[in-house]
Amino acid sequence: MRTLLLATLLLAACTDEPDDTSPTGDDTAGEYVIGPAGDFDREVDVGGMARDWRLYVPEGATTAMATAPVPLLIGLHGAGDQGSNFISAARLTDLADVNAFVVAGPDGYNRGWFVQPGEGWPGTDGYETSLENDLLFLEKIVDAVGTEYRLAHGRVYAVGHSRGAGMSALLAILAGQYDHAEGTFASPFAALGVNAGYDPTGGKIDAAGADPKSAVWVIHGDDDGVVPISYGEDLAETLETAGFEVLFTEVDGADHTWLWQSGYGQDNQDLWDWFQAHGGP
Repeated sequence: MRTLLLATLLLAACTDEPDDTSPTGDDTAGEYVIGPAGDFDREVDVGGMARDWRLYVPEGATTAMATAPVPLLIGLHGAGDQGSNFISAARLTDLADVNAFVVAGPDGYNRGWFVQPGEGWPGTDGYETSLENDLLFLEKIVDAVGTEYRLAHGRVYAVGHSRGAGMSALLAILAGQYDHAEGTFASPFAALGVNAGYDPTGGKIDAAGADPKSAVWVIHGDDDGVVPISYGEDLAETLETAGFEVLFTEVDGADHTWLWQSGYGQDNQDLWDWFQAHGGP
């Protein structure tokens, strides 16, 4: 088994609903929106289907927006879970409090993501139960946050666990080479985290064609009885061969759980520092 150690991290340096009548503008021209801090239940129409997501905006993030745009992290839950629970249980909301960024927790359709062939893809069926609509859903979340808050578009990230990690892997592989109802998937993600994940394409989609090639941290426990570590190893090798920047971390004795915990040798802050080493304004 391969182990790539994390040697150096480059450290980058109200409950009301957001006011939809707030003026919008070009952040580069000094005009931008700063919506309220809070924890919001949101929904967006995707292919005629209302898709739910949770938006968490710490007060520190809205304060920071007065000076500069802030990053966005999207947390992708595992099978049977939902976005609001995942971003809380994985303590991504706590991480946002400390580091002043925005978190989104989308709900997969029927508490899952369409990451397996035969589940609405690779055909372009246009139904709500399809991979193409999951991709469009995530793009719409980024657009919504960018409309309502001062978002650093070069510092948008996603991390997933289990089935959500499979979705995160797909976000890397399908960038610029998969079509949905509104065009080709234009990945907004500067870097991606894959926790106990795998390559859902099984090699059927060539990762070398991805554009852009986002940096990916693949982390996996060697005692995972749900998704064997060989799946994570294979994903890392596939991405590396395709030209991606990949960090692979094997966690001794860990099972199918959230692995960015201090007891496993790295924690959420390490993940965030690694994210911040990738991306721009």
